[in-house]
Amino acid sequence: AQDTESAQTARAEAGSTRPQGPRAKAMGRLTVVNKGRRTSLLGLPPAKTEQLPKTFWQKEFDGYKQVICWPSGVLLILVPLGFMGRTLQWNSLIVCLVNFLAIIGMANVQARAVECVSLQVSPLIGGMIDAFLGKSVEQIMAIQCLRAGLPEVLKANLMGSLHWCLLLVLGQSIMTAGFKKKMLEFNVDGVSAQMSSQVVASISMVLPTMFGSVPGVTPEDVLILSRVCACFLVFLYFSFIYFHLKTHKDSFQHHAGDVELEDKPLTTEDIELSELSLTSSVMLMVASIAVAAFNSQVLVDHLQDLSKTFGVPTKFIGATLLPILGNTAEHIASVWHAQKDEIDVALSIAIGSATQIALFVVPLSVLWGWVIDRPMSLNFTGYDSAVILLGTFLVAQMLQHGVSVWLHGAMLMNVYLMIAVISYFEPN
Repeated sequence: AQDTESAQTARAEAGSTRPQGPRAKAMGRLTVVNKGRRTSLLGLPPAKTEQLPKTFWQKEFDGYKQVICWPSGVLLILVPLGFMGRTLQWNSLIVCLVNFLAIIGMANVQARAVECVSLQVSPLIGGMIDAFLGKSVEQIMAIQCLRAGLPEVLKANLMGSLHWCLLLVLGQSIMTAGFKKKMLEFNVDGVSAQMSSQVVASISMVLPTMFGSVPGVTPEDVLILSRVCACFLVFLYFSFIYFHLKTHKDSFQHHAGDVELEDKPLTTEDIELSELSLTSSVMLMVASIAVAAFNSQVLVDHLQDLSKTFGVPTKFIGATLLPILGNTAEHIASVWHAQKDEIDVALSIAIGSATQIALFVVPLSVLWGWVIDRPMSLNFTGYDSAVILLGTFLVAQMLQHGVSVWLHGAMLMNVYLMIAVISYFEPN
């Protein structure tokens, strides 16, 4: 009896020295059960393994994985098929569809590559890189449309991109966040500055159209005025970038409750993106822009054939389908942040994207036409001028008080759908 009692006491003392809680969980997986005790195969607790630092190639692999291994990364396999379609003279619908999806994949890669570069440089330089290269796909499409002699398709694409960002993306973001929160409050200072710039850009695009309707004014006069307005808009864009990144950057800080979003720690995704070397990030960014340029050339060359074969108006293609190419990444990002109750970030993405198009892509399209001797003016139709002005004033009126509800988002989306339907019935 005494021996039995001594054995039980020894077992109890041994059990009390056994590690508990998180330490017990930290012990290795090579363990066996021996009379209720958890030990290693050697009879000792397994030593903790320290994680070795990543090598250069491991960091590069993780960075490339974050850039490419997205759901849209599957579309990259269509890039060579897009080139093959023109060489093998496939049906115009198949060629356009393949290149269309390939450009979406490359646009997302280019956006992620720009983000990689921005994470490794100063905030000022990163903001400037995003400001001037964030809309590379739209600029590529502008050059390709001008090269192919399709300025009207380009004008429809520019108007469609503005409507896409201001009405569809912004509306869906507000509605998504409004379903989770009854009243949406946001930083009105940054939104006000962006919308004021948007109003000025809309007026600058409408003035040449109104000037063209004056008796005695020739198309050459309108073209000269358009180039002058384009230069003013580019200067305004540089001023806005300096205002945004230097003098009034505090006005564009985003808040979630009482916490500034800029002060949040980097996520695992951001860390892996920043691990990609600066040289690789720049090379990936340049390569993605070059590949997107080749795919867009094939797509634009087959647009007229697609329109004639299937009876789809080219203006509908330019106003509704082509804007998807360069705005998919911003659309997904804006709605994703709205779903996480980060309405300030969502609004900044949607309105900032529209500001980039209005103040930079539109005037740059006019200047590109001037450089390559392809006349491109800001003489839109009266309908397009009225729509862009009304849409801009509608968004500015909804956001001027710093609060919004989901119904505002539904209204914006309905306006976009009406514009898209009308564009289908516009004559070529």
